[in-house]
Amino acid sequence: MHTLSKQQVGSWVLLDYLSQRQILESKINFLASKYRLDFKTFESQIEQATNDNFEAWDDYIEWKAYDQFLTELTTKIDDVKHGHFQMA
Repeated sequence: MHTLSKQQVGSWVLLDYLSQRQILESKINFLASKYRLDFKTFESQIEQATNDNFEAWDDYIEWKAYDQFLTELTTKIDDVKHGHFQMA
C-alpha cells in the first residue's frame, strides 16, 4: 500500500485543473478571435440583436458556459495552491 501526502495529491489535482484551464482558455480565445470581440461586448450585441443568428446564439451559450467554468476553475486552482482542499 502506498501513502500519498496531501502535497502530492494537491500537485496532481493542480496539474489537472491547469490542463482544464488551458482547454477552456483555448476555446474562449477561439470564440474571441472568431467574433473579434471580448465576451461582454459579444453578449451585449447578442442581447441587442434584432434578427436571430442561431450560430451566434449557440456560440454565446457555449462561451458563457466556458466563462463560468473558467471562473469556477480559477477559484479551485487558487484553493489548491493555498492548500485549501480536503482529501477523502
